[in-house]
Amino acid sequence: MVAVRLLAWLDKAPAPARAGAVAPLVNSYVHAALSDEARDDLDIAMTLLLDDPVPEVRRALAEALSIHEAVPRHLVVALAQDLPFVAEPVLRRSPCLLDAELAEAVRGGVARVQTAVACRPWVSYAVADVIAAEADEEAVAALVSNSGADLSYEAFSAAAERFGTVPDVRDALFRHPDLPITVRQSLIARLGLALNGLMVSRDWMSERKAGNVVREACEKATVVLAAGAGEEELEDLVEHLRATGQLTPALVVRTACTGNIRFLEAVIARLTGLPAERVYAILVDGRVAAVTALFARAGLPDRVNGALLAALAAWRDLAKEECTEGDPAFPRRMIERVLTRYQRMAAGDVDDLLALLRRLAADAAREAARAKAEAARTKAAEARERSGRAAPHVDIAA
Repeated sequence: MVAVRLLAWLDKAPAPARAGAVAPLVNSYVHAALSDEARDDLDIAMTLLLDDPVPEVRRALAEALSIHEAVPRHLVVALAQDLPFVAEPVLRRSPCLLDAELAEAVRGGVARVQTAVACRPWVSYAVADVIAAEADEEAVAALVSNSGADLSYEAFSAAAERFGTVPDVRDALFRHPDLPITVRQSLIARLGLALNGLMVSRDWMSERKAGNVVREACEKATVVLAAGAGEEELEDLVEHLRATGQLTPALVVRTACTGNIRFLEAVIARLTGLPAERVYAILVDGRVAAVTALFARAGLPDRVNGALLAALAAWRDLAKEECTEGDPAFPRRMIERVLTRYQRMAAGDVDDLLALLRRLAADAAREAARAKAEAARTKAAEARERSGRAAPHVDIAA
């Protein structure tokens, strides 16, 4: 009897009324103490709503069902295959859908559907891999920005490879705390290529000049990445740079001149196959002949030996003086000592490594000046704040 009256009402009620009745129907099914017959009646009524000609009614059903797990699965599965407007709520949050169903929705869906899946409270590794490899850029950006998404190395790589030059995706990747260092470096390189093309196409500078500017910018960024990398990350970064042809003598020299001997150790260990501990011991305490032989075994060009030896000597001297990389004065003191030592052995004024070291010295001087200026500003601000707090109280009444 209840079913007959309910079905008659659904047949005659206007669309807004049908849409408004959906949430009470679902809540009754989920929360009310119903007989088996009454529960079956509600199941039939909700199932018939899947055929409602008005999308807003089916959307209301999807909204109401999406927040519950104890609902008929066939309703959620059917709604997930409806129009994007209707399917979006269940794809975005229903706990009833399997990974296989979500992956199917991504592969066959429009951007709105893909983005709904990417924004779920939790996205598994399997579904995230499909989104990163096949979805629209909007969905990939949403996925990378979703703190509830489990992202594998493959997902990060696919997102960077497909949309690394798209600002929304690129920015989301750079902000992600778990972005692998190799993917981060590849994004930097891709961004450099895009900037190179832009500068040349706008006729801002020659192709050769633009290439030099971009290459140096990428090398600087890579040096910063290497400075903050752990042991395993350094190994991965070195292999990535080697495989992509970015492990150049200039990059090795630039990194060594910052005092990052661990990066030099990782490079030589990878190129020679020697244990990293043995390489590090030679770099730290080895004589010139032993270090030079190590460079030769690694296949480093003879012409960089002087710069690398100067960097090692400067690093050893500063270590004895207890000036470490954490000291604000370290970068400038390091490169100045390298430059002084290398100038004595430079082949002549036309020496590209000498020119590189002079640019590094100029950069270090600018960074040191900025750091001192910022420290001075901070100190002045603190003094003003203390002065304000310590101002004497004037009793006007007295």
